[in-house]
Amino acid sequence: MKKLTLLGLGSIFLLAGSSKAGPLIDFEASIGAIQQKPRGYVSYKPIQDVDKIDVKNDAHLGDKTKPWVKLKLEHSVPVVPNIKLAYMPMKFDGSGVLTRDINWGGRTYKANADFNLSVKLDRVDTTLYYNLPFVKTATAGKLDVELGLNVRTVMFDGKLSGTEKNTNQSISESKSITLPIPMGHLAVEVRPINQVSLVGELNYISYSKNTYYDYAVGLRLNSHGFVQTTLKPFVEVGYRHEKLKLDEESVKTDLKVKGLYALVGVRF
Repeated sequence: MKKLTLLGLGSIFLLAGSSKAGPLIDFEASIGAIQQKPRGYVSYKPIQDVDKIDVKNDAHLGDKTKPWVKLKLEHSVPVVPNIKLAYMPMKFDGSGVLTRDINWGGRTYKANADFNLSVKLDRVDTTLYYNLPFVKTATAGKLDVELGLNVRTVMFDGKLSGTEKNTNQSISESKSITLPIPMGHLAVEVRPINQVSLVGELNYISYSKNTYYDYAVGLRLNSHGFVQTTLKPFVEVGYRHEKLKLDEESVKTDLKVKGLYALVGVRF
């Protein structure tokens, strides 16, 4: 990857370790659902701009609601980073009638003919991070800042079915890519009172002709003070926005996916 620019990456390796006090290990797990509303275009081996397929206006890709699973492990061992894992499937299907001839994967699809488009962008996040030293202690637990590196493995698959212009035969062409993408990671939690938190997260990278980022902001309701147990349940609701501008292995895409989310989880 050329011209790699990672948000805050230089600061991460200056941190000596986690500043959090308390138990040796804290674990957090959550699961929920997230809306996925796609906008933008996809293309495979395009020759000109008309080869880009607009996922809404051309293919009428429908909005989806998918699961979102997150795990988090923090510890008090110096130097060794904390870790977060997350999994989110993402798949859209749509169909329409081509208003023009388009090139996809080296073949010409006929205008005024039905077509089907399928786009998959499943991903796994592996994040290594440090808590910003002394912030949580200095604010009496009201502010926590995390800086780190997220490696997002994206499993892309794009498939187009339609009618070939020259033969008038039904054809189908697909392209699959698995991309491990390193991204700078920033997360913030503000807790004005024990029962309520404002949470935010940003992942970002830009290199060559590619730009990829996502952010999420949410409100978390904690059970602290209500439930006297080592397990501390919580509920979180919020909004997530993702942009993927990709130019890799003849795949060119510029997509935005946004929507509300809701999670239920537990800390212990």
